[in-house]
Amino acid sequence: MQLLSAGGEAVTPAGRAFVRWIVLAAALVALASGCAALRPVTTSTAEYGAFRKARISPTLEGRIVAAARYLAQYPDGTFATEVRAFYTMAEPLYFEEHRGTAAGLHVYLAALPRGPHAAEARQRLERLAEKGPSAEGGFDRAVMGTNARLARLAGMRSAAREQMMTSLRVWLDPDAFARPMVEAKAELLVPWSLSLPWPRCTWNDEARGGEMRCEKLFELPYEVTKGEGTEERQATVEVVIVEDARGRPRRVTIGGPDLFVRLEETFTGRAIDLGDPSGRAAGVSRATELVRREFSARISDDPACRKRTRAPKVLELACGGVRVVVEAALDSTEDDRIVITPMTSD
Repeated sequence: MQLLSAGGEAVTPAGRAFVRWIVLAAALVALASGCAALRPVTTSTAEYGAFRKARISPTLEGRIVAAARYLAQYPDGTFATEVRAFYTMAEPLYFEEHRGTAAGLHVYLAALPRGPHAAEARQRLERLAEKGPSAEGGFDRAVMGTNARLARLAGMRSAAREQMMTSLRVWLDPDAFARPMVEAKAELLVPWSLSLPWPRCTWNDEARGGEMRCEKLFELPYEVTKGEGTEERQATVEVVIVEDARGRPRRVTIGGPDLFVRLEETFTGRAIDLGDPSGRAAGVSRATELVRREFSARISDDPACRKRTRAPKVLELACGGVRVVVEAALDSTEDDRIVITPMTSD
């Protein structure tokens, strides 16, 4: 059957692909959370993004913090009523969980510095300070504060690393390449199509048969130790999916500047000088080992899957219908990349 436009003209492959994404977006929004999910159509992208964080952050603390930020930015927003109802219920429980120790009070204040119980938390800390450093059964408050800070830094690095690894894991599946994206499994389709940042798609008529290129750019902040202090870092990760005219993924690229060094930093927690060859080598080694491990767990651990490589490739595995290639940038103008394709692709 041939699709026709309103004017009676045949719809091009680009038009069909665009229609697929529009239908997909509408279907996913309708599935997300009932009628409430339809309201982002009439609100700003920024407000909806803030609301989504309050709704789907992976931890209770993350949802409470996101709810507080949403209410501060959008006190009369589209979703203010339901966010406020959640926050009013959850915040007292969160404070109750953390009020018993100085470390817990510091965690509360770090998360909700202007929270409803912030003043009480500060008063309790002052009373504990007056009792001296042994007020909590011999635990020194400075040590507890340091532990809380280290836990926060480790959590940021873990979150950045997990986003990188999730982008890899969902594509180590031959079924992901066997069908159009609109028919993909929910664990692949929903995060890609419905979660921020939104994918940006362009149609390429010059490719044989035409192809759709969709990309997401993740900016993942974390901190590392350097000398006596810490230093802010950001891993920039671009995930690119190239689909054929039928909407089937043909190539997935996960890449970014100094990506493997950034990955290594999320494990060690220590700053790596980009001019340090040993640090660079450690990052490449880490990336290849993680890809090899994930491939073995999800596709095959047969030694025959490993193929011979030449620079810039440092690892190539091909078995079970999936090929994955790890490419280390040769200089600072290039990105480190992990490329995943079906084995039938050219």
